[in-house]
Amino acid sequence: MAPFALSRRRLLGLAAGAAAAPLLSPRAARAETRSGRLYLSCCAADDGQCFTGAFTADGRLAYRVPLPERGHSLAVSPDGSRAVQFSRRPGSFAVVFDPRDGRLVETLACRDDRRFNGHGAFAPDGRLVYLSENDFVAERGVLGVYDARDGFRRVAELPSHGIGPHELRLMPDGTTLAVCNGGIQTRPDLPRIKLNIPTMEPSLAYLDRRDGRLLGKVHLPAELHLASIRHLAVRADGLVAFAMQYQGPRGDLVPLVATHAAGARAPRLFEAPEAALRALEGYVGSATLDASGEFLAVSSPRGGAIQVWEVESARPVFTAAIADGCGIAATGAAGGFLASSGVGGTFLLEAVAGRCRPVASPALEALHWDHHIVPAAA
Repeated sequence: MAPFALSRRRLLGLAAGAAAAPLLSPRAARAETRSGRLYLSCCAADDGQCFTGAFTADGRLAYRVPLPERGHSLAVSPDGSRAVQFSRRPGSFAVVFDPRDGRLVETLACRDDRRFNGHGAFAPDGRLVYLSENDFVAERGVLGVYDARDGFRRVAELPSHGIGPHELRLMPDGTTLAVCNGGIQTRPDLPRIKLNIPTMEPSLAYLDRRDGRLLGKVHLPAELHLASIRHLAVRADGLVAFAMQYQGPRGDLVPLVATHAAGARAPRLFEAPEAALRALEGYVGSATLDASGEFLAVSSPRGGAIQVWEVESARPVFTAAIADGCGIAATGAAGGFLASSGVGGTFLLEAVAGRCRPVASPALEALHWDHHIVPAAA
């Protein structure tokens, strides 16, 4: 077996007896999920044990699903009955559970010649789920296709039309997948080493999920080819907002946020005052649109900042200082976001009022939260 791969047998062994640790009653947890108030995120305890934690915006911890290693993001099925926790890139496992109560359903191990890249998306009917993967042998990006109605069996593979696919989202038409190809080539035997920085070509690709056909591809200006496109958010009208991680010198100040509208030949780069760019320190770890679609929040754990932009004017309107802040999700209010910290705890942001307040919760403050927050109800 290739180095760093977790076998299916080992995954099952790690998961055996590792039922979710409920902290709300199963009935209460399911009620929170039905109301759309439960959020999911990977986290770790002080002893290093990793979990997926389910919690409410007001600070109640519903349950924790044990993980064999550190996780990254999640995908939730359209009916809210299944959630897939992906391992951190480059990773070799995924854990499937019922997000309504944390019950473990399935564990997945990637092929020996592939690695999971931390993100995925369900088809509209919930049958198929698409996972970003690295085909490190052929040095190309792919999307593994898994059948949720057949034990999450891997049934097909689509090209990502680039190198290093990371986050992907289903577009409003239900057939198009938007994929961030970060452009960075890696290998599992050289973990976290970036092999092609001088020649990297990040892109935002649109492909037909039914056959992998390329429908469109967006590139950054040549002078920004070191800006790895990593995360995105999709508005109901099809506008795509995406965020980048710059691979050049730390002192360079370059745009890290952009949008792309259907049919446009080039993205709209969000320019910003020097102070706003400097706050991100060249790195955006997550991107989320608010409930109204008028505000975009991006996070920089490196800069210790959550930054909110007004989408139409492409200007920053609010920056909250949150140490190692990265996970962000929309609340139900316009300009409202929930954020988390790797140091511990969660925060509520009100972009319109320019306020950020910590959520008083010893349970959430005791856990170190990872890069993404996903609502438990799709």
